Amino acid sequence: MIDLKELSLISGKAAWMVYLDIYCLDADGALFDAALLSAVAAFSHLRFPVVSLNDEGRLVMVPEEGNGDKSGKEVVNKEKRKLSLSSPPFSLTCALHKNYILADPTSEEEAVMETFVTVVLNSSGHLVSLYKPGGPVLTQTSVIQDCIALTRQRMKEVQEILDESISGMEID
Repeated sequence: MIDLKELSLISGKAAWMVYLDIYCLDADGALFDAALLSAVAAFSHLRFPVVSLNDEGRLVMVPEEGNGDKSGKEVVNKEKRKLSLSSPPFSLTCALHKNYILADPTSEEEAVMETFVTVVLNSSGHLVSLYKPGGPVLTQTSVIQDCIALTRQRMKEVQEILDESISGMEID
């Protein structure tokens, strides 16, 4: 998802550290899917400020009104830049009960289902992760294939919504 070279400021010496905490205020099922989507949205909106090295060798932010650092030190990155995500992941949790697949179950529906499958695909539609915690053994591969197909369909819808939301937040 994130190319680590994108975080490099000075090769071998300095790089951005990116932390992301996700707090759930209310969960009504498929919590992993919501958390992953919010992480993708947060990283898609991340901007790195212009920084330079001070006399002590530490990175300092360059004020926006100045196009250069007044201390005479070299500016490390010359302009604000957006973190580009290569092939962001999208997930869909499917609840399985007898011969039925329920996509994006609520917490009430999760409570009565036999088992779950969470499928994670990248934006190219390739499988990144498949998670099935406990429950009965799936004897038919068609169930997994159906869950992957549902995830591909949902991924397209969610990606459009995410792109619209992020473009609406652009302030630069």
